[in-house]
Amino acid sequence: MLAWLTHGDRNRGLLAAHHRENKQMNKLLLAIAVFVLSLNAFADESGLLDKNAGIVTKSSKYSVSDTMDRVEAAAKGVGANIFARIDYQQMSKKVNVDIRPNQLLIFGRGAGGPYIIKEAPLAGIDIPFKALVWEDAQGRVWVSHTNGSFIDMRYAVKGAASYVKNIDETIEKIMREALK
Repeated sequence: MLAWLTHGDRNRGLLAAHHRENKQMNKLLLAIAVFVLSLNAFADESGLLDKNAGIVTKSSKYSVSDTMDRVEAAAKGVGANIFARIDYQQMSKKVNVDIRPNQLLIFGRGAGGPYIIKEAPLAGIDIPFKALVWEDAQGRVWVSHTNGSFIDMRYAVKGAASYVKNIDETIEKIMREALK
């Protein structure tokens, strides 16, 4: 068929084919971009953070309330004091905002925290420790906490290695017990 076309007709035909391929490639690239952005939106929607953020997040097979009861009992089981338990969903009802179940537990044993705060007063933002139990948009329940190693890195407290190791081991023991 190309034999019947003039040189200009042939170039226009090739340009049209190239244009169609470019449109298909652009559609594919757009689909990939939408997919990647939707993954990012999912991560934002679920509340999951970058692994380097110092937040450890684990799934729970229990409801938010039951998971928090288990975390609180496990914390008490290692001798931790419970300073507060905040039910954000309940609190949000007072201002007519509907949020998914979400509870925060503030707890600590007072073993390593005071030493770290003595050397780095701003660490008081992260200490005592907190566990957040929350439900994502898909109905899955998660428990999140800041790990002691991140706090050590964040505040660079000299000589805190043994305290941080103890903190990490204690929090891991609490979470393991609560989530079993």
